[in-house]
Amino acid sequence: MRSICLLVFLAVTPVLMAQSLVSQTFAYSRDTTPGIPSRDNTPSSRRPPVKTDYFIYVVVKKGTPISSTGACVRGKFFAVTLRKVDSPVLVEHDVSVPTGVKDTLVGPTSDDVYQVELGHQQNSECRAQDERLLSQAHEVVVSLKSGQSTLHAVADKIVALRPAPGM
Repeated sequence: MRSICLLVFLAVTPVLMAQSLVSQTFAYSRDTTPGIPSRDNTPSSRRPPVKTDYFIYVVVKKGTPISSTGACVRGKFFAVTLRKVDSPVLVEHDVSVPTGVKDTLVGPTSDDVYQVELGHQQNSECRAQDERLLSQAHEVVVSLKSGQSTLHAVADKIVALRPAPGM
């Protein structure tokens, strides 16, 4: 019995340590719509988007070397590139009328912040079993590697930012 407990402890500890490397995941989207967005941002007043841009950020323990194997966004798998950015991460609140008002996407932190830049869509759905399972409960699942550990940064919901006008 004692050896079983020890085995379980040894099996679970690396997973818990790897998951603790990721402290937060932030996910936002901004639709580009034809024309100027209306002040009334209800679903019935919105035109279908021309395109949707995603702003995904992963906060990891300072000094942790990471790489990514891809991301599932709303059930679709994408190739990704990680780019280290400074915090806080701010964007214009209203890109159609610059007012100087900014939205904070990632607050100030002493940890490392990486922007997850989505590349081309690899296929129609998430490929790995664990990614598929996680994507059922989370809108964003970013698969990361740090040394020999594989971990997942997840965001339950993608927060919609104010739409941008299309050309």
